[in-house]
Amino acid sequence: MIQFQSQLVVRCSAEPGEVEVSGSVHSLEEWANALTGGDVEISTSPGDDPSPYSRCLTGIRVRSTAPGLVKMSVDADRQALTFTGSGESMKVLAENILGLCREGVPGEHLHIEYFPDDFYLAESRISLVVERAD
Repeated sequence: MIQFQSQLVVRCSAEPGEVEVSGSVHSLEEWANALTGGDVEISTSPGDDPSPYSRCLTGIRVRSTAPGLVKMSVDADRQALTFTGSGESMKVLAENILGLCREGVPGEHLHIEYFPDDFYLAESRISLVVERAD
């Protein structure tokens, strides 16, 4: 398992629902690359203020499964945003994040959430917002 520290900030709502991951292009690229690297534990920045969310999480966990669509969840015990899924599905998620890094502008964000018949995301109560905060 790979472990590393990141400057990403992960904020989430009180009830399972919206989760925001924000960071610089470099931090977002590191995370996107980690999504396709097998099992990874990322320690994230605690953040100064969770507003408009209720709290900050302390990590991101990536678990590779074969086969499987990407499932997003919040592990309350570990205070971590968790992604499980196959390498192929994780690659699609990673490419979406990298697209924001390459083509987005500072302050721009991307919404990632399940919809029926989604080809890479499993059904989840999590709605993910990825923000380029550089």
